[in-house]
Amino acid sequence: MPAKSEQHERRDTPRSRLTVEAMVRGADDRFHTCRTRDISLDGVFIEARGETLPKQDKFELAMKLPEAGGHKVYRFLAHVARVTRDGAAVTFDVVDTDAYAALMNLVFSQSPRGSF
Repeated sequence: MPAKSEQHERRDTPRSRLTVEAMVRGADDRFHTCRTRDISLDGVFIEARGETLPKQDKFELAMKLPEAGGHKVYRFLAHVARVTRDGAAVTFDVVDTDAYAALMNLVFSQSPRGSF
């Protein structure tokens, strides 16, 4: 049994290592550009480049996800789950049906064959 001080991140869904363009609505109510990585159906890692989001801060995230023949921007309501020196891991709070379908296409198109 691991010691209490060890924390292992539990993943319920696979993730895509694809990096996508995104925008985060900051406390100043303006959108700031950023990049994301490790996209899953539950959340994403935001590369903050020196800027950090306060833990538990709720915010709006817009991500440009690939679609057949191009890209489309989807909006998500999210909160910060974990902050690191590289950025913040965020969890999606609200995901509409179209955005969830786009996430599924992205995540599962990146998964090895035969895996979930």
